[in-house]
Amino acid sequence: MKTKLSILILTVLIQYSCNTYIPKPKAYPRVIYPDKVYDKAEVNCPFTFDKPVYSVMNPYGEDANTCWYNLVYTPFDATLHLSYLPISSTNELDSLAEDAYRMVFTPHIQRAEEIIEREISDSIKGLYGMIYDLEGKTATPFNFYLTDGKKHFIRGAFYFNKKTEMDSVMPIYTFLNADIIRALETFQFQ
Repeated sequence: MKTKLSILILTVLIQYSCNTYIPKPKAYPRVIYPDKVYDKAEVNCPFTFDKPVYSVMNPYGEDANTCWYNLVYTPFDATLHLSYLPISSTNELDSLAEDAYRMVFTPHIQRAEEIIEREISDSIKGLYGMIYDLEGKTATPFNFYLTDGKKHFIRGAFYFNKKTEMDSVMPIYTFLNADIIRALETFQFQ
């Protein structure tokens, strides 16, 4: 009797010891990146640029006369907010450029580890502006403004639509940053 009970207990122990549960390590979800295919952004505004086909231009607000848009990167739940303003004087341009600067530095200076400013200058198209790369725990990692210095000014700010940790979404941000740079390189005021 003792032998049969010992064999039964040993059999049960061996069976359960071979199927031990090992928790899987935490991981990030698999991200499937779409092909880099672009088309012209079709908006009823005095500008054009190349946007990825997996993004959608949505007007911001109810006023059909404004040229404020959200370029939504649907597969990644991220948005590039675009605010276009016509300008009529150098003073107005200086004020808008200063506002763009303040919108980057004022809310983010305490949280950003570094804010890198890069100048945009395209003498062929007559465009210039500034790119602001924000590193650290900020709400936005990328801001810019672009102008022709005469009649047109546009400001952009990129955001993920949900709270994220930058190290978690860095591969996605790197992928989308290339699209934003392409938009800036192909940007034209009419």
